[in-house]
Amino acid sequence: MNEDRAPRPTDSGLRLVPRNGQPLDADALDHPVRWSRPHVRTIALASGKGGVGKSTVAANLAVALGARGARVLLVDADLSQANLDLLLGVHPRYDLQHVLSGEKSLEEILVAGPPGVTLVPAASGVPELADLDDYRREVLLRALGQIEADVDLMLIDTASGVSRQATSFCLPADEVVVMTTPEMPSFADAYGLIKLLQAQGLRRPPHLLVNLATMPEEAEETAHRIRLVARRFLRLEIDSWGYIPADPAVSSAVRRQEPVLSAFPQSPAAAAFRALAERLWPTPHPENDRSLPSTPQRLQA
Repeated sequence: MNEDRAPRPTDSGLRLVPRNGQPLDADALDHPVRWSRPHVRTIALASGKGGVGKSTVAANLAVALGARGARVLLVDADLSQANLDLLLGVHPRYDLQHVLSGEKSLEEILVAGPPGVTLVPAASGVPELADLDDYRREVLLRALGQIEADVDLMLIDTASGVSRQATSFCLPADEVVVMTTPEMPSFADAYGLIKLLQAQGLRRPPHLLVNLATMPEEAEETAHRIRLVARRFLRLEIDSWGYIPADPAVSSAVRRQEPVLSAFPQSPAAAAFRALAERLWPTPHPENDRSLPSTPQRLQA
């Protein structure tokens, strides 16, 4: 077997046999659909439209989880408009473009970010990555499963919108978080994405996270309306993961190419990210706790 090729089911001595009892040929055995998918807890962040701050949330949530002792693999799955490297202030030499072209392995492009965070960077401005075929998309998903041994959580920042590129990373995830803002177009697009994911066979109802809310009541009203519509028309019970407040510290941190948790650790947004991380990773190991300076605030729901 080629050493650069991902492990196959036949490596364990098992043979895949079709119903007629004849062994499958080597090409069939080597198809990525036969490889193992990730087993590590996987959370995909999605949004029905751009401009809701999804990537900023993904980057800062990963940093907050890392500060609590979790080992986070942050995957930039917006393959043609990637920006997580900029938000974290890191400078990858290689990215997923080099993996999909066969030039590099996934392990060779990993970039160490803030404590506890490892980034899988993607490219920006590469049109051919905007519409991957099913085979290459499956190759990428299977490759992610090969590095799960050193990871506690996999956080996937998907492309915005309802394209196949976005939903293909949501469907195999353990949990999907649909993000919205209180604005009506964002609200409508979030519901459209939830409806599409249900039609495509999402295993469990997604969670809802409201971003850029100016006050708790605004976030609560937004979440209530989406949950009510989903219950009535889709028969889905969607739970809310609260909200991230509109905070000028976030845009200031973005300009500095630094997570808001390290740039402005006492800001309301930083407190919200820490509270959400506590919800997802409630019991950090004391010896691994890398918590940044915090205030006693909790995420508002």
